[in-house]
Amino acid sequence: MHFCEPKFCIKEYIIKMDLLRKYKNIYDTNIILMYKGDVTFDLITSIIETLEERVGELETDRIIKKKFYGTATECIQNLFHHMDEVSDDNNQISSYDSKSGLVLVTAREKFFNIMTGNFIPNEKINDIKSKLDEINTLEKEELKKRYKEILYTGEFSNKGTAGLGFVEIARKTGQKLSYEFQKINDDFSYFTFQIRVMRALKEEQVVAN
Repeated sequence: MHFCEPKFCIKEYIIKMDLLRKYKNIYDTNIILMYKGDVTFDLITSIIETLEERVGELETDRIIKKKFYGTATECIQNLFHHMDEVSDDNNQISSYDSKSGLVLVTAREKFFNIMTGNFIPNEKINDIKSKLDEINTLEKEELKKRYKEILYTGEFSNKGTAGLGFVEIARKTGQKLSYEFQKINDDFSYFTFQIRVMRALKEEQVVAN
């Protein structure tokens, strides 16, 4: 069991309640996987293997499953790359929570929804937001071009990503990236990222695959 300051516990409770409200309709939602805890390289492999087994029971279309696995892997790897941005020595967020990531995967009739969450320093918000907003303005061919630009120009951050994972997620799914920053205090916020993987493929997607 871990303990935290009362003010932060209230904030954490509010975040959890907000997340639950997003998925309150349990009658048409199937929770495939829900995890909160330390995110390690080995865990990524374990989560993906679990998702492959569970999604395989719900979805028979090979192309959709391939698209889902690729997107889920990118989402969880993105989470892994940014888990150390909140230091252990801060006195506002417990050591457990600072290293904990959230992964929630649900299935609906028409799409799979992948959500990740983690704490980030407020100083990182503008950079992340600008990358996501830029990606959301790009069309299919523009996303392909942007992906190549990042690879060929060596445009990488100190995390080695430069938003490459987000670009790839948008390319794979053809969906807009959904996100939210929930302020905890003057130093930290909780970053929630969501993406849908549609279960009904458009004709051009079938041809492309």
